[in-house]
Amino acid sequence: MAPNDTGDRAAVDEAVLAELREHETQHGPHIVRVLERHHPEYHPGIPLELLNAYAERLGYDVELSDRDIERKTVDDAAWRDEDVYYRIGGNISAYPPSWHERFDEEETLRSLVEIMREQTGKDAIERDDLLLAVESIAGLTRPESDGMLTEARERGELEVEPYQNPEALVFLPSDS
Repeated sequence: MAPNDTGDRAAVDEAVLAELREHETQHGPHIVRVLERHHPEYHPGIPLELLNAYAERLGYDVELSDRDIERKTVDDAAWRDEDVYYRIGGNISAYPPSWHERFDEEETLRSLVEIMREQTGKDAIERDDLLLAVESIAGLTRPESDGMLTEARERGELEVEPYQNPEALVFLPSDS
């Protein structure tokens, strides 16, 4: 469905709005991740005006949302935690600039897993966390990101255990 031009505000895509309404109990970074995935034209991240346009259409208090976002927005280049927003230029993202930069430079899931491990301190990355990150950072759909993971596994770049389990862990080959 084509975006709905909202005049002075950013364009709201009705299909994206419907997806957000299906998951209205999830707020904050989840909404930002969904918008990053569906609006790759703004990458890296999304403008606050786009988030506000969706928030308004969802019936949220935009001023309260802005204050909350400003309070939780950091200028850190590296991962802090999942309850903050990262400022990237004039945009915000659910992921730090370093993750965007690493994926943009190398365009591989292996490079994203490497930086996620370095910055989160985890030996393995949960499959769903990796797929959500690449979908948001690259503007991909779940089948596209899942296909990238399958290809990386088949090339021996990553290991996924147990394979085909949605709660699988993703490792670098030398880790397992």
